[in-house]
Amino acid sequence: MDQPVKFDIDSDFFIFDSFLKSRSEVLPSHLKHDLKRYYLPFVNKLIQLKKSKDPNQGVVVGVSAIQGAGKTTQGEILEILLDYLGHITVSLSIDDHYITHSQLDILRSKDPRFIRRGLTHDIPLALSQLNLLKFMKNGESVSIVGYDKGAFGGDGDRLPADKWRKIDQKPDFIFYDGWMLGARMVEDESIFDAGLPSLDTPEHIQFAKDCNKKLLEYTSLWNLFDFMNVLYVPNYQISVSWRDQAEESLRLKGEGMTHDQITEFVHYFWRSVHPAIHIKNLAADSSHTQQVVLINDDHTINQVLAPFELDISVDNK
Repeated sequence: MDQPVKFDIDSDFFIFDSFLKSRSEVLPSHLKHDLKRYYLPFVNKLIQLKKSKDPNQGVVVGVSAIQGAGKTTQGEILEILLDYLGHITVSLSIDDHYITHSQLDILRSKDPRFIRRGLTHDIPLALSQLNLLKFMKNGESVSIVGYDKGAFGGDGDRLPADKWRKIDQKPDFIFYDGWMLGARMVEDESIFDAGLPSLDTPEHIQFAKDCNKKLLEYTSLWNLFDFMNVLYVPNYQISVSWRDQAEESLRLKGEGMTHDQITEFVHYFWRSVHPAIHIKNLAADSSHTQQVVLINDDHTINQVLAPFELDISVDNK
């Protein structure tokens, strides 16, 4: 049987000193607790998975989480831990792979319902970038595309090539996260007529059904993942409050969105990929998901489960 990773939570905890200084919301006692029951077992799974794969290929780890669930914080912790254990990691997001603003304008001229980005990703670009990293050789370098969400008044646009990130070390692990990562089309569309939040008009319901079909385009991208980790928020409606709290500091400066604008913003993304439909299905999908992390309303970790252990019998409308 493979030995667990060698990491002493007390004597090795110093590696998180800088992280904890920059992340005042993360309490050391909570991090130690989560290291024991989540991060270290997770890292051990990934290292064993890497050993079972072609040594010349990086392991692609998908991380799916709705907005505000903590994927950025968790990603930082995993990177620090794996780096300390001698493994090279690269993190990127499906948000880096939105189409350009000019392409978004063209899409809107054909379908004005795309008032925000949503399901507007450049899938060939995403496939190319992940494959370049997965099959990267020692001595090579890979340029990673960047995206500026603030460009064009918040519409966003791809960064010019001279501002892309350059990766010079062959990665052992490629972490790829996103608000709708891994979501797959549902066959029975009657669920869209069940009165779920954001699906409140015939027009909104039809848009959600059309987006559902569009998820078929993402299958080849999802198939690149060697491990899928879902940060699952049963009370997904809390994400409106999370976003509201994040905007409060901006509102004090006379910037940011109002509560009604935030609700409309979040609901648009729910119509694109609904947490109570697509993400709920993904969390319970043993064929495509390897691990489910239940997230509490206060962003803390509740449980770490296998998909078959997840109880989704309670409707989280």
